[in-house]
Amino acid sequence: MSPDASGAAPQMEAPQARLIAFELAVAPEAAAALLRHPALAARRLGQARGAEATLVFHDTAEGALAAEGLALAVEPRGRGAVQRLLRGLPGEDARAEPARPSPVLAETRLARPGPDTAVLAGLIPKAAEEPPLPAVAAASGRRQTLRLAGGMTATLFAGQLRAVAAERPFARLSLALPEEALAEGVDLLRALAADWPVAVPAASLAEEARAVALGVPARPLWRGPPDLTGTETVEDGARRAIGQLTLALLAAAPIAEEGSNPEGVHQARVAIRRLRSALTLFRPAIGCTAVTDLKHRLGMLARALGPARDWDVFIAGALGEIVAAFPDEPALASLARAAEAARASAYAEVRAVLAAPPFRLLTLDLAAAVAAPPWRAGNDAEAAALRDTPLEEFAAAALSRRYKRLMRAGEGFAQLDIPALHRLRIQAKRMRYAGELFGGLYGAKKRRRFQKAVGAVQDALGHLNDTAVAAGLMRSLAKREPGRAWAAGVVQGWVAAKAAHAREDAAEAWDALAGRAPFWDD
Repeated sequence: MSPDASGAAPQMEAPQARLIAFELAVAPEAAAALLRHPALAARRLGQARGAEATLVFHDTAEGALAAEGLALAVEPRGRGAVQRLLRGLPGEDARAEPARPSPVLAETRLARPGPDTAVLAGLIPKAAEEPPLPAVAAASGRRQTLRLAGGMTATLFAGQLRAVAAERPFARLSLALPEEALAEGVDLLRALAADWPVAVPAASLAEEARAVALGVPARPLWRGPPDLTGTETVEDGARRAIGQLTLALLAAAPIAEEGSNPEGVHQARVAIRRLRSALTLFRPAIGCTAVTDLKHRLGMLARALGPARDWDVFIAGALGEIVAAFPDEPALASLARAAEAARASAYAEVRAVLAAPPFRLLTLDLAAAVAAPPWRAGNDAEAAALRDTPLEEFAAAALSRRYKRLMRAGEGFAQLDIPALHRLRIQAKRMRYAGELFGGLYGAKKRRRFQKAVGAVQDALGHLNDTAVAAGLMRSLAKREPGRAWAAGVVQGWVAAKAAHAREDAAEAWDALAGRAPFWDD
């Protein structure tokens, strides 16, 4: 290093620590007291700074920005404004990380409060050519900022989402922290979520504002199976899958809590199974105590949701068919009422589980695993090397292992007994989830055909499983009132008769699958 003109060696600037930000939804009724929580009070440095704040969201009359998953937010400041182009929904790269603020694609300081559409020219030319963009909705309230020990900053923004014809309260908590303080920051958020309704949000604030304006449900950040298209390394694939599926679980949870639509519990359970499958498939690279614990807690959640799903399937399926076939049979009508009461009880348990702190903490820990992978703390050199390998190579090996287990479980299909068919159904389910997880890395047409064939086997074998489920449900009702034994017997006989045909369907589906080449083998 050469000296400057004064003869002193120039001082190198210390590198700035990388900041990580989390954003959680807060129940509006809890917002006023949140900053007084002991976990924050113990770390606070000075008094909170507060000011009124407003974010005005703009879009075209046709909603061109929202259709692309974008939001244009303008925050008035004095005579000018700060404008941010946000990604409120995942883009083409399918990146969606839970508990993270909406990515800022562009930020502009404006000399006037209204929006400047120049930033849209390369993204949505039509929107850029039709200024001014009208205001769709606004988030207005008070923003309070609190400096915390460890270089952390907590910001609470709470108020009302307002549109022309509707409004509703909102509250969001943001925590910005240096990377080295990540563990402490997660501990802080866990302490808040354990005591207060502070949770990983399923939708961005911009999307919630749009939903208020249009009177529609907010579009979640993610739903459905994971999409690993374009992901390069094994670790990137694991993190993306965990993040997307955590958001899918969060998207299904409110529908499950409400209870009128059976798809809520069903999609929540599917998201859980996909998550557990992903954790298992990626285990050679990310296996550690924390991941094992996450998988265990997901299993406990699935079991808590199981009875509600069983009653949904039974009431809409076999029981509904039987009651329709014998509409004047009072014993069956009484059984149907008892089943509905049992379903209501199961959904009361669903609501209690999803509203309780363990669910908030589970989804927060999943989000934290995406931001700060716990498996990196281990000293397994082989696993560390595997995390950096190409995902497609890893995926092909994992899919082949699942496929071999599936084919082995189905050997001699015609001679398989009911327990063996049950094991085959589980292997088919696991193969299906593995195909969903890694399918985006391969050609769509061949993949869809293979997945459809696996699904046909799983569905046909599922009808056989319905017999055991129905028998268990009927036993539980008969115990409560022995007089229902006759009606319960009718139901079990009906389901058993349908199961007899299911075995034939399963054999046909198995033959079709066995004759189809795996989509990952070229």
